[in-house]
Amino acid sequence: MESQGEEVEMMEPKELEHQKVGFPELRFRTRMVVGVGSRNISGSFIQVIEQQGWQGLWAGNTINMVRIIPTQAIELGTFECVNRAMTSVQEKWDQNGHPKVKFGSISLDLSLSWISPVAVGGAAAGIVSTLVCHPLEVIKDRLTVNPIDYPSISLAFRKLYQDGGIGAFYAGISPTLIGMLPYSTCYYFMYETMKKSYCQAPSLENEINPTEQL
Repeated sequence: MESQGEEVEMMEPKELEHQKVGFPELRFRTRMVVGVGSRNISGSFIQVIEQQGWQGLWAGNTINMVRIIPTQAIELGTFECVNRAMTSVQEKWDQNGHPKVKFGSISLDLSLSWISPVAVGGAAAGIVSTLVCHPLEVIKDRLTVNPIDYPSISLAFRKLYQDGGIGAFYAGISPTLIGMLPYSTCYYFMYETMKKSYCQAPSLENEINPTEQL
């Protein structure tokens, strides 16, 4: 667990830096997706500058940067736990024999070898992080799209709760989960593949510390 925490701390500063620098682009994308203002980047840029000044380009940036920290930590921690648990279960089943289910004369061998622990871990990572951190995503979108009605994070939380209760913080959760499943599965499949290739490189095999192996 200590190694996981070290890895998360190594990843987050780069992620935060990317979010801070690239956030105006994310804001334009959010405005265009929900149909607010101009339908092109240059038009959105001009509208934001005219209405809110240069600071308007980073409206909602604080909550977005706060959101990244728990999201990345939960994703990586969940992936490692589920991946290792699935791998351990598969190894035990292979050693002790697979359970069998009989339907009359038909016997079915319940094997888990066809299930990829990496795919299951990636899917679980996306689902858990989305369920936990989706309210922050909703707040970020409200601050980005409608900064007049939602001028601050605290007021956004209060207004959302007053208008729709807890359910308001999970608006759009279904399409978010549908989009997150394939993304997170593919992302961590590539992550694990590249990690194994790196760790198994002959020139680095004896020089990699436990944190780098994670």
